[in-house]
Amino acid sequence: MYNYIKQLSLIKKYFFITLILHLISVYFSVGFYKDDEHFQILEPISYFLNLNNVILNDGGYWYWEWEYAMRPWLQSYVYYFLIKLSQYFHLNNPFFWAFIIKLFSSIIGVISILYLFQSFKKLFNVKENHFNYLIFFTFWFYPFLHSRTSSENLGISIFIIAFCFLYKSIIEKNHQYNLIPNFIFGLILGISMVIRLNLIFTIVPIFFWVILFKFNLKKIFIISFGVLVALIIGVIIDSISYEYFTISYYNFFYWNIIWGRMADFGHQPWWFYLTSIIIDLAPFTSVFFIIGLIFYWIKNPFSVFTCFTLLTILIISLFSHKETRYVFPIYI
Repeated sequence: MYNYIKQLSLIKKYFFITLILHLISVYFSVGFYKDDEHFQILEPISYFLNLNNVILNDGGYWYWEWEYAMRPWLQSYVYYFLIKLSQYFHLNNPFFWAFIIKLFSSIIGVISILYLFQSFKKLFNVKENHFNYLIFFTFWFYPFLHSRTSSENLGISIFIIAFCFLYKSIIEKNHQYNLIPNFIFGLILGISMVIRLNLIFTIVPIFFWVILFKFNLKKIFIISFGVLVALIIGVIIDSISYEYFTISYYNFFYWNIIWGRMADFGHQPWWFYLTSIIIDLAPFTSVFFIIGLIFYWIKNPFSVFTCFTLLTILIISLFSHKETRYVFPIYI
């Protein structure tokens, strides 16, 4: 075994290492990072399994977002089918169910960061040595986030996979254009937004940059069509689950922004993310993250990465209620 590992390429060795770290995190992680993970993802699974019959008729107001049809059902459905598959093989232990859905989320996460690294290591001049690979593939934040069953995790992981492909398709002149892959990854991009609607603040700036700097009507149309199909699928799934036609994306916007429900969870100043990233996200290393990010913005003002990271943080800073998890896409 040792000789086999020794003969592997550097990328395969560190992929093996990060996979082990993710498995450890999946096995030992308990609870949830934010209660949204429980009430908006796991409780609907209990509803599907007939373990919770109050989610759509909640007198105690614990599930108010479901009363207002604000939340999408897609992610919970995915986990539900994984559990049903486990039940088919007579695996009925809820702890095993939790392990399976966390493992699934982690695998998607591992694929996303591997694709991310392979897609942009040349662009950012990342040399193939142990130091660079060690920093990236053993970074604690990845196993921590990927083992969560939150919409932040799965939505961001799926977004990264779509972004890496579409970046190559749009930016690289020698990239072979193919209609079907562009539609499929546009669809995947849309699915990430269905799962985590907040990603619209990251995805829209990317489209803005493409239109401004790399205008290609055919590619924009095909990718946008894929996104639209994903959003329509989300509406169909939600309407079936809520048992009446509804658009959860609009409901989420209306109740949180227009009606002002988001403000009920606290008001934070516009500079909140500057301090919260340093203190809450990853103390000490986050200082270098902020310095590096600002330096990159200044040095590469017209980069797509500047566009979607800078605009994302500017947009979410406009809202009165702010949380550190909203900057996870930028951090990754």
